[in-house]
Amino acid sequence: MVDSDYEFMEDGSDDEYIGSKATASSSRAQPGASSSGKRRAADKPQKLPAWQTDRGLKVTAPTVMKGDDGSIQQSVQEREEERKRKRLRKDTKPFQRGIIRHVVLVLDLSEMMLEKDMRPNRYITMIKYTQEYVREFFEQNPISQMSVLGMHDGLCIRLAKRVGIGEGNIIPHAEPWHPGGHYCIWIAAFTRSRGHTSDDQSLQIVAKTNAGDESEYVIATDQELLRELLLATTTPPVVRSNQPTTPTPAESTAALMMMGFPSRVVEDVPTMCACHGILTTGGYTCSRCSVKVCSLPVTCPSCELTLLLSTHLARSYHHLFPLRNWAEVSWKRAREKGSRECTSCLIAFPDPPEGSGTRGGRNGEMNGNVDGPVGQMQLDKEDAEEQKASESSRYECRVCESHFCIDCDMFCHMVLHNCPGCLSKLNSIAEAQKYRMAFERLIRFVADDGKTYYGNLTKEIPTKEIVGSKAEVLSGDIPSGFSKAGKEATVSKLLSPIDNKMTLCVGLNYRQHAEECNLSIPSFPTVFTKPPDALAAPFEDVPIPKDCQSQLDYEGELTIVFGKDAKNVSASDAFDYILGYTIGNDVSARNFQLPASVSGGQFGYAKSFDKFAPIGPVVVSTKLIPDPQKLRYTTKVNGQKRQETGTDDMIWTVAQIVEHLTRGTTVRAGTAVMTGTPSGVGLFMEPKGFVGDGDVVEIEVEGIGSLVNKMVFEK
Repeated sequence: MVDSDYEFMEDGSDDEYIGSKATASSSRAQPGASSSGKRRAADKPQKLPAWQTDRGLKVTAPTVMKGDDGSIQQSVQEREEERKRKRLRKDTKPFQRGIIRHVVLVLDLSEMMLEKDMRPNRYITMIKYTQEYVREFFEQNPISQMSVLGMHDGLCIRLAKRVGIGEGNIIPHAEPWHPGGHYCIWIAAFTRSRGHTSDDQSLQIVAKTNAGDESEYVIATDQELLRELLLATTTPPVVRSNQPTTPTPAESTAALMMMGFPSRVVEDVPTMCACHGILTTGGYTCSRCSVKVCSLPVTCPSCELTLLLSTHLARSYHHLFPLRNWAEVSWKRAREKGSRECTSCLIAFPDPPEGSGTRGGRNGEMNGNVDGPVGQMQLDKEDAEEQKASESSRYECRVCESHFCIDCDMFCHMVLHNCPGCLSKLNSIAEAQKYRMAFERLIRFVADDGKTYYGNLTKEIPTKEIVGSKAEVLSGDIPSGFSKAGKEATVSKLLSPIDNKMTLCVGLNYRQHAEECNLSIPSFPTVFTKPPDALAAPFEDVPIPKDCQSQLDYEGELTIVFGKDAKNVSASDAFDYILGYTIGNDVSARNFQLPASVSGGQFGYAKSFDKFAPIGPVVVSTKLIPDPQKLRYTTKVNGQKRQETGTDDMIWTVAQIVEHLTRGTTVRAGTAVMTGTPSGVGLFMEPKGFVGDGDVVEIEVEGIGSLVNKMVFEK
């Protein structure tokens, strides 16, 4: 069996381990060894193995400590969680493993099995665990085989022939017992009593049935350990190579197995099956020779092709790509993530106590960054450690950073073999890809035929040259997604890519702008809105009412567009909801905004007049702009540069803005968000740089293009 998770006594030596950790050939005594070495070995006192000593059988009761509230409930709960997590596999690294296994289960049927050191006795305990083991083994290894043997009085009785799932479905192999241990034999429930069955005899049995490997010799000292050791063998062992890297002869390389996936047939007239020679009205036809067999998996009696269902093979894949163990979550990490309920079953988590710290260890060091070789080495190291209980009753997936309860932790690792949080994010990513794959530079335009289309520009074109160029026509819209229509159209008029949607705006989001305003930075972003009628297209004249002409100002802003409905989106997931980036001009009538006695501190009215929100010319996909915090842009009035900045001067990043706007609020697909203006607005220039009648405002953002509009005063 595989080595136990239980530890030996502290004063133990290497002599307490039965069998060598080296290969079988190196563990045997070599002829010609010096006699002095033999004398030294003989003079050295031999210690009993740890499992034979009385101290080795002692069990130390776990200490139950009182919690902060004076009760022992928290401590007892942690002990229970530790007991559950001990069942998780230590080795979850994606090693090569054999999924077609040949296992011999040897049961001790001697009179010693009537001993009652296990309850009610060894025999009944062994039978109970054997039944559980066989069910679990074929659940985890559906295309493997097992033989069950019983031993007593020097005799070996075959209790069950070598079979897999179903009756009589044997899959023979030319070399059933691979010398490298790929097809291992495990001796289960081989119990013994002091004075019976010497260590040498036990070692001989293990050595002869494990390809000479004596390192896997483990004795179960109690029935709980027996069950743990037995169920641990349901996981296929890692295929390792201890030999130096040398060219491998072709005949020694691992052979590939050809498999067939037959079709199920239902017949009105009984026909004879090839596996049993009986008449049946249904079965499966071999995909190679069309011979009928009763059940799967099985080897075709005619052509010897291995036949099985795809579900059999799929159920073995989790051994090759196991779900990595989740990490315990400290109170500090729980507060940081703000998790309130289990991602899977939605059970409520305990609230973090005030001022609680972490007990150290992995609890306080957990984060979701597992990229690169250093991150993977850290994961492998943590997986090799014993899985313990979390102080916050939360367990975090290292990939998606979702939090789960202990029961979902056990279920996902032992039954589901998938992370619900990762699977849900895969769906989100797939949906996001649906929006991004169809276009690179999205435009909305009127074609020569007078119809309005969405289109895609395959290359960056200066904004003034878009009209008159050809664009790929796209089907669909922003909420439903886009697909290529398979035709092109000529752009006769460029429209705003945003159609009839309210615009969200963020104020005071650049540090230099906050400094020129002489305003303190608030704790959260300042948010206001513009109505749908405020939208204006590129090159469209912006009509300025008479009451807004005295202090008309510009604000060039990077604008994001939501690709799907969003609510309670975290900053880490923000880019899954962003369709792309465009440009906006937050046209403002300062006389209705400042001083505060005029507006009451509200910005919305001064910025919400018709056509006061020009947006365009294109929406550039996030594929082309992977990091919106590394963009440069300028604002010019009649060719004179007024604003020049980089988005790295933002106080709140694009991801943080998405998180704040969707907190408890649904932001609909197609909504545009102006992310704030940098320093250089006309209000704070000396002399004032307000916009006059006929002035042209041009905002150019790196990688997107330019938004050009003329201000026209109404008479």
